[in-house]
This record gives sequence, structure tokens and C-alpha cells, in this order.
Amino acid sequence: MTWPMRPAMGLLAAGLLAACATQQGPGTAGRDARASLEAMAGRLPIQVADFERGETTWHEQARPGLGVTVDYAGPGRSAVATVSVYDRGQAAIPADIGAAGVQQEFALAVREVLDLAEDRTSQNLAERDRTRLDIPGQAPLQCATLQGTYGRQPVQTLLCLGTASGRYLKVQVTSPTRQVRPVDPLPFVVGITRAARG
Repeated sequence: MTWPMRPAMGLLAAGLLAACATQQGPGTAGRDARASLEAMAGRLPIQVADFERGETTWHEQARPGLGVTVDYAGPGRSAVATVSVYDRGQAAIPADIGAAGVQQEFALAVREVLDLAEDRTSQNLAERDRTRLDIPGQAPLQCATLQGTYGRQPVQTLLCLGTASGRYLKVQVTSPTRQVRPVDPLPFVVGITRAARG
């Protein structure tokens, strides 16, 4: 299932590329208590690690299970990010990123990004590596780094997935690979994850 495209995000990404581009201890299983989507969207701050919050898109009413997505823009629009909270209609989601269901969702998330790039004649993207991102005092995220081009502009995407309050939490940050002042996406991903988990 592909995520709906949002015009605002497309414009933000175009501007970016034209200009340059819950709580559980680590390793614990179990399940988080589920908060409402409204509460979780409300936890996401206006500013995180120099990223400013933008448009909020509610998918849940039209497409149950796809939850809510919040856009963020990096300093000087040097990066764009999306934060998605959803459950795909599942009543219970394991908090452990090693669980089969979470790994399956992560693989699907990576595939969706690659498929979207393949559908665009101006974009080329390939997976470079997969890593685990530790969140201090909390469960880690599974991440993938994807690199390629948008037109002639080299770009990099960091895609991370874990859980927050009984739902999937997906964070995606895209930026040009060549910048005068490169953007480090990790402080944003860590900060947004801690905020989403409450």
C-alpha cells in the first residue's frame, strides 16, 4: 500500500532540491499502551533539532489504518522530513523492532520509498545500508539509508521505523548529499521519537 502524495510535501521537496534538497527500555519486548492519534499528533513539537513543523495530514478517516503524517522542514529548507504514526488496522503491535511484524513493516516501508522513486522519471534511489538507531533510555529504531539522485541533484534519505504508544512510528528525512552546511538527520529522528513516545 503506497502512501498518499501530499502537494505541500511535493512543493517543499521541489524547493529543497532546486535550492541545493511507550516508553520501553532498549531490547524489551511487550506492548505499549495505545494513545489516540490526536494525542500522538499533539506530542510532536513545533521545532525539533532546527526542523520546523509544517502540514499535518489525517489519513485515518479516508483510509483507516494509515493514521496521521506530519511534515517538517530543515533549516533553510535544507532537508525535508515526514513523521507518520499508524497501525494498518492492527490491534496490537510489538514494541520490539526485532519482532517479525515490525520487520515486515520496515521492509514494506523501504520498498514503498524505492517504488515511489521508480515511478518518477527524474528520481533514482537505491538502498545503501541498514542500521539500528539507539534511542537513549528507550527502544531503538530500525533504519535504512537510501542514496540516489533527484534530477541531477545527489540526495540521501534516512528512513527509520519503530513503535510508539502501540502504533508504528516512521520517520523519513531527505536532503541533498552535497551541502555547504550538511544537515545531520539523527538528532531530529531521536528527538521526534522521544516526543512521539511521550
